Amino acid sequence: MNKKIMVVTTGRADYGLLYPLIQKIESSKLLDLKLVATGSHLSKFHGETVKLIEQSHDAKHLYKVAMTQEEDTEGSICYSIAQGLRGFSELINTTSPDLLVVLGDRYELISVCVAAVIHKIPIAHIHGGELSFGQIDDSIRHSITKMSSFHFASMEGYANRIVQMGENPSTVFSVGALGVDNIKSLSLMEKDELTNHLDIDFNENIALMTFHPVTLDSYESANNQIIELLKALKNSSLLTLMTMPNADTANISIYKEIKAFSKKYPEKFRLTKNLGQRVYLSSMKYATLMIGNSSSGIIEAASFQLPVVNIGDRQAGRFRSKNIIDCACSQEEIEKAIKKALSTEFLNKINDIKSPYGEGDTSKEIIEIIENLNLEKKSEILKKGFYDLEYDSHLED
Repeated sequence: MNKKIMVVTTGRADYGLLYPLIQKIESSKLLDLKLVATGSHLSKFHGETVKLIEQSHDAKHLYKVAMTQEEDTEGSICYSIAQGLRGFSELINTTSPDLLVVLGDRYELISVCVAAVIHKIPIAHIHGGELSFGQIDDSIRHSITKMSSFHFASMEGYANRIVQMGENPSTVFSVGALGVDNIKSLSLMEKDELTNHLDIDFNENIALMTFHPVTLDSYESANNQIIELLKALKNSSLLTLMTMPNADTANISIYKEIKAFSKKYPEKFRLTKNLGQRVYLSSMKYATLMIGNSSSGIIEAASFQLPVVNIGDRQAGRFRSKNIIDCACSQEEIEKAIKKALSTEFLNKINDIKSPYGEGDTSKEIIEIIENLNLEKKSEILKKGFYDLEYDSHLED
């Protein structure tokens, strides 16, 4: 009997990363897919990206769990998590998956992972062991690690951190990042095709901007940060293609500012709600630089030798390639970083870098591991214990 694998996607970003893995589960003769869309996928404000999922996958494999978030406040998010916990409990009880697969650190995952633990369903977690200072994400990511039975890390250093958290090394696998798989497997657009599709001339200097809320900062801080960034870009020689922020606290405030700038300065800013993974990566391929605070700038951009201006501390703690320029979130510092990113000296420095996140075979490695897992003895899997590292004897005193 095939293993029933439940994969949960919370929004456009993790769906794009999970896409190659989902495809391989669908084509596996040993696995049955239970794909669940939740979070911003079901939000009209964020473009109802569940429609894109419906176009790409068999409807009988797709489930939806509503996590209503009418506001971008802490209280609204807590209500959403509570609603999701109830919905996922009912879904797990109905579908009885053998394994839950989740990626990253989104707050929506708290709901499904707690439900899985209560229902005694093993969890496989992708992208554990990483850090993103200034975010509640670290707390969520590490708590998911402790709830999970299997771990797929994007680098050896992150795999070591997972072991450091007490997870048995036999359950931790360093497999690379799924984002690199898409670069290898998707048929990216040619420059002329991309130019016609977005009505943006990629023969000119184009900045690809994604800026998310820093969730441990205040609303006022988030608003000030995005204004500083937009003023710096307005003064640059770049035309900026902007994507929506994710559904964290203060995302509405950020969205209002970028929408206002795109209307006031249409010759400098273009806003799109959802590019989709193929268009997003194609834009990354032909952009002059990337700017903002997205993890895609840290992980995927290196494969294109693309300069990245990384703003603030949202991605602090992640491993960096030479294409990353870190700067504070002030107009002056951002303008300096943009100037450096466009310089011939810097471009020559990064023209031969390679991604440290694998060769684009991550989904293949994960599928092979999952196919070979013995999930029949769940009680043995779920009784994880705690793997102790060697330590100095004086600590026992």
